Amino acid sequence: MSPATRYLSAWIFATLMLLAAVAAFNLLVDPYDQFRIFDGEGFNRIKSHASQRTVLFKRKNVERMRPNALILGNSRAEIGFDPDSPAWPAALRPVFNLALPGTGPHSALDEFRRAQDINASRLVLVGLDFLDFRVDPLARIAYAPLPLQANDRLQGLRDRISALLTIDALVDSLGTMKAQRDPYPASLTDAGFNPMRDYVGIARREGYYAMFRQRNQENAKNYARGWKSIYLAEGRPAPAFDAVGQIISAAHDGKTAVRLVIYPYHAQTLVLFHQAGLWPAFEAWKRELAKLVENAPADTDVELWDFSSFVPYADEKVPGAGDTTSELRWYWEAGHFKKSLGDILLARLLDTRGSDTQWGRRLLLQDIEEHLRQLRLARDDYERAHSAELAELAVLTAAAILR
Repeated sequence: MSPATRYLSAWIFATLMLLAAVAAFNLLVDPYDQFRIFDGEGFNRIKSHASQRTVLFKRKNVERMRPNALILGNSRAEIGFDPDSPAWPAALRPVFNLALPGTGPHSALDEFRRAQDINASRLVLVGLDFLDFRVDPLARIAYAPLPLQANDRLQGLRDRISALLTIDALVDSLGTMKAQRDPYPASLTDAGFNPMRDYVGIARREGYYAMFRQRNQENAKNYARGWKSIYLAEGRPAPAFDAVGQIISAAHDGKTAVRLVIYPYHAQTLVLFHQAGLWPAFEAWKRELAKLVENAPADTDVELWDFSSFVPYADEKVPGAGDTTSELRWYWEAGHFKKSLGDILLARLLDTRGSDTQWGRRLLLQDIEEHLRQLRLARDDYERAHSAELAELAVLTAAAILR
């Protein structure tokens, strides 16, 4: 054997040993909860990097759980709706939170169809965010859902390989081990819920005022510069409505009850909608959702609920600048509500004994205009009573427009 051949053989052997060592390490730590070879307290129990591969993590765990109820939506749903909340009746357990941050109704439809193919749920809760329905009126867009089984096995194999052999997986494995000693680690539960432990640490270091301020700055920019319509040029509602309609249809085929939920926004977010010129589109969005539900097949178990009011929880007072000791009960910041508020919402939605019947309203097309009128009056009352807060938000909106 020539020296070159020996060198090449040694190099190949060393490379294979290195890959084997990386794979064994990633298999043991299992940062995305794919293999479950070992589960050790202080070693890998907290899956702090599961959110780096949320889709991978949740698809695997929903397959394991085969839940009776599903939660769909974006980060508001992932953070606010706890599958282990006491509000869920025994008949609907286990519950899985399949909400994916940064996604809209189209992704929710794809994930719902996948989950239904594994196990038809008895109920699906779909969190609806107004911002996911804004659209460029001049856009020519359409949506076609992916075939359920298209390349699923191949993609599953690729995912497992990437969870074992990639540098990203190795980095996340090391991060997972380090996070076991972090007092405020990011994580996802086995049921797909994000308890926001990392936000606890941020709130105690920076205070809720800073968190609200940063979120409001981001929101003001998004609202002021973004599209202010939910309709395409020809008057057709945004394609996101089609995705919601297909979720209703797929649920009807599987005899699954559907609960469409308009998220509880903090009052500051609702004020920014108004200041940025989004309020007409916000109202039109609710009308179109009510029409969608009204036009569902007569035997479809589907309800639309609105929790986007100004009271009694949306007006939670934000601590002053520099206050790092006060804690809010209902909201992390203006963009995300806490599990504590989500539990109250779920109790109301699921008609749990002792629920707050003064909050949340089922929307019907026949009384939508009266509901919208009452919401406008509540908005005006809130704005008159919070002039200083209104002025601060107006500065953010003006700055977003001018830049």
